[in-house]
Amino acid sequence: MKTLALLFSVLALGAYAADEAKPVAAPAAPEAPKDVQVEVLDVDGKRFVLVKNIGSAEEFANFEQNVKVISQEKADATQVKQLAELALTTPEREARTRELEGKLARLQADNTAMAKAYGFDLSRQYTVIPTKLLILTALSNDDYIKLAAGKDFKAESVINGGDNKKFLLKDTVTGAVDVESFKLLVQRVLESRKALQQLVDLQPRLTKEEDKKKVEEALKNAQSEVNKALEEFKKARTYDLPNELTIQTAEAKLYTLLSDEEKKSLQAQVDSKKDEAKKDEKPVASPEKK
Repeated sequence: MKTLALLFSVLALGAYAADEAKPVAAPAAPEAPKDVQVEVLDVDGKRFVLVKNIGSAEEFANFEQNVKVISQEKADATQVKQLAELALTTPEREARTRELEGKLARLQADNTAMAKAYGFDLSRQYTVIPTKLLILTALSNDDYIKLAAGKDFKAESVINGGDNKKFLLKDTVTGAVDVESFKLLVQRVLESRKALQQLVDLQPRLTKEEDKKKVEEALKNAQSEVNKALEEFKKARTYDLPNELTIQTAEAKLYTLLSDEEKKSLQAQVDSKKDEAKKDEKPVASPEKK
């Protein structure tokens, strides 16, 4: 199990194609489903459309790992292409070209698999919005034995992290808005602690009394900011922020950026399906006059 960053990650993976091979084909614009339920996300004037709901921590971890793998494959292919271009002899260039073709074939196959599994394609830009976080704290063996011995112990409160590691489920944060709020609360604590630590590290290096007094005053203010941030966190979440915690993304939404043409196309599909739905509606019979 690994600690995942709270910051929402934007996956912008450019398309890659070598002159000697066929390019990675861009997928068609997302189609509006029959019920016309299309979930969009507008960010800084850009429109994204939902392509995948990731529904578990395991699925998200697999997705994240798969993105890393295919990104590395893309980087490897790019490097081989550059080596092929720099080759000084024909045999070396031909060998590099064959190597490149193999890497591109693997990249194409994995890209196709990612498209089927997640609606993900290297030629597109994506944004991932976590909608559920599990807040975990590490448990030692002794801590787990004591916890499990309690009469109110619930097995679902302990998460197995592999390698015989166990974590206590401290909190669950659900919903994109609450996830963002939680992120900001933690970020404020971390930033205030960092500012405080910088002053603590600076203090021993000062030699002038005037500078020492200034830092002492700054230390008091910095400590006050840390306390305020911790109090704000506790007020919002009803518990003290642990010194060490692991944040696991349990659910997330994967959106892809739409081009202007795709936005028009998608809107046309939605309008068309709305018209079809209206045509399929049976008219309500008027009551007969007596």
